[in-house]
Amino acid sequence: MTKTGAGPSIGRAATAAGWGRLVEWLWRPEAMRRASADARSMDADARESAGRARTLAGLAERHLAEREPWTDGADGTSDEAVGVALTLYRDAAREAHRALGTTRPDDAPVTDARRELEAARASVGAMLDELARARGDLDPLRAQRFTRVGGLLVALAALAAAPKAVWYATHPDRAPDARWSTSSAAVGYEATGRGFAPPDFKIPVFFHTAVEQSPWVSFDLDRVVDVRAVTVVNRGDCCDDRAVPMVVEVSEDNAAWREVGRRTESFRRWELRIEPVAARWVRLRATQSTHLHLESVAIR
Repeated sequence: MTKTGAGPSIGRAATAAGWGRLVEWLWRPEAMRRASADARSMDADARESAGRARTLAGLAERHLAEREPWTDGADGTSDEAVGVALTLYRDAAREAHRALGTTRPDDAPVTDARRELEAARASVGAMLDELARARGDLDPLRAQRFTRVGGLLVALAALAAAPKAVWYATHPDRAPDARWSTSSAAVGYEATGRGFAPPDFKIPVFFHTAVEQSPWVSFDLDRVVDVRAVTVVNRGDCCDDRAVPMVVEVSEDNAAWREVGRRTESFRRWELRIEPVAARWVRLRATQSTHLHLESVAIR
């Protein structure tokens, strides 16, 4: 007799097991449950010894970090600092053994302080981990949870941003190298230029027209290209309403213009995406009687 339905059931079970492992790796619920269950009661003296062990180990590490610029030893840490840290770690080991209720072997004479420091550091670290488990300390598991979930969120954000990053990389901005011209120029400003450097008097705009009807700034891209996006950054310190209503227009001959986008609400940054349109000139024009002044423009 042929059995049916076994394959899908096995597949569902495998999928559920996989999700379970992922949740455990990310959120650590089972590990935290076990840590709480394995915790044992510690009397006041044991808790105090455990606290002193952690403090002494922390002082040893801080002492080493503060003495790092000295270069007496091969690893850049002074012999004096190594000796002090070893003494602190040996004291920490004594307190950790007392907290755990274990017997600590007597300290042997120091023959190689640097090697013995590393051994003491590793031994004390293992005992402090054991004490944390004995106390049901969930902080290391919470730190794992924070790090792993945070890392996953960062990775997902990077994946989400990747298509946009690729789009920008494959469609370079033509505006910074394009020559621009304006319908007029206020006192102290130029009517033509290249790039977006503001004038010397600290107003964050690269051009400034006089008050007129429908002032504009136009970019010459040097040849006809496909334009897909225009990003406009408005003046940021004040007066953003002067730029609206704004239209984006394109032309192949600097005579016949075609509107491809319009903005009627005030903005700090406006990114216009359009179907590819052939153009050599791109013009930004306010449709009221106003000054026009912008911080920067991108044309892709």
